[in-house]
Amino acid sequence: MQQLLEKNKDNQIITNKNQLMEIFFSGIKNDADFKIGLEFEKLGIDNKNFIAKPFSGENGIFEFLEKFKKEQNLSEQSSDEIVNNINYKEGMITIEPGSQVEYSINPHKTIQELSTIVANYNNITSQLAEDMGIKWIGLGNQPVSTHKDITIIPKDRYKIMTEYLPTKGSRPFVMMRETAGIQAAFDFNSEEDAMNKLRLSVGLSPIVTAMFANSPIREGKLSGFKSYRAYGWLDTDEDRCGLISPKLFKKDFSFENYTDIMIDLPMIFLQKEGKWFNMKGMPFREYLKNGYKGYRATIDDWHLHLSSFFPEVRLKNYIEVRCTDCQRENLISAVPALWKGLLYNPSALEAGWDLIKNLDWQDYTDLRFSVPKQGLEAKCRHFNVADIAKELVDIAVQSLNEQRDADNADESIYLEELNELVKQGKSPADILIENWNGGWNQDISKLIDYADL
Repeated sequence: MQQLLEKNKDNQIITNKNQLMEIFFSGIKNDADFKIGLEFEKLGIDNKNFIAKPFSGENGIFEFLEKFKKEQNLSEQSSDEIVNNINYKEGMITIEPGSQVEYSINPHKTIQELSTIVANYNNITSQLAEDMGIKWIGLGNQPVSTHKDITIIPKDRYKIMTEYLPTKGSRPFVMMRETAGIQAAFDFNSEEDAMNKLRLSVGLSPIVTAMFANSPIREGKLSGFKSYRAYGWLDTDEDRCGLISPKLFKKDFSFENYTDIMIDLPMIFLQKEGKWFNMKGMPFREYLKNGYKGYRATIDDWHLHLSSFFPEVRLKNYIEVRCTDCQRENLISAVPALWKGLLYNPSALEAGWDLIKNLDWQDYTDLRFSVPKQGLEAKCRHFNVADIAKELVDIAVQSLNEQRDADNADESIYLEELNELVKQGKSPADILIENWNGGWNQDISKLIDYADL
């Protein structure tokens, strides 16, 4: 009965803006109920020639998932697509456009719980993958294959994105087919709290991108970028990528303001009765007013539209931070740990904002464009990104210690390696580059062994 009620709610025709804002207000929670969500994408490559593993064919990614489902006795979510979502223990396994395999872990109270789940998942998937000639790696970009060599998986929404996004930018196929990232999700206790967390996260996103830059090698050689993943996002679709809006940095920014931005966002697709439509950039506002092919806008359409917004940080019924490259296992948990330290302690949130409050929209934009190439060496006005990064980690470490209670272990341990890196003014990419030009002697197999998940 509950599922039927929820379905009916999603199918409600939208008649007023309050219905659109409900998703955001529904996320308001008590502090005691705050949790952390985590998603990360793994890149599958052939363990002999290191090219991207294809979706189809013998020992491809689809076959891996079929064997994994059978071995683990897993169920699927019903779908009209060829590729279904897989229910797996503490979350959901999905496949991204370029056959990146994403594990979305259900929200948990502690980083320790998330870290244990990540380790168990990587251990189980790596064993089966090895038998199939697949190696999973924790990098932000495919190190050998480019988008020209990677076939998009057979999902209707991705076919439409393949048609639409090249009309908006020159590198959407890099984003869709080559890259892998980490996303972390956080709760809020009020509209004001949500806006403060959103504002801080967006403002810090270029700096955090620099801290976790981990994709300097592409086509088997240095690309000239610390994060080629972030570079790909710079020319994908500026309508829906980046830093949301200059309006966000005004103190009176609200759920309604965010909703207005989303109403004016061009639509990519629409799904009705199992059929997908290419909306070719029709603003959602126009769809609300006039409908499309006899269909009227529903709450389900609104949720689908929200999912096609790809900024560095986005708002749903939680704050989703999306700005980091995938990492080796020992740094995956550092991403939610850093953000938990900054967002789940009011004094830490204020201290983080103090570091960047004097920057303006142009500064944030300049940083977003300079960081993919320069990483922690980027500068803004008299600010060095490396210096801000050091202070951010210090704030997060102290905050995690303050959040600790008698039942929780010291979660600042998940920031130890990141702390060591930023103290040296280095990101994971800098270590890769040093090794590449040093002891690895530009041997791609050494990179693959290092990045093994």
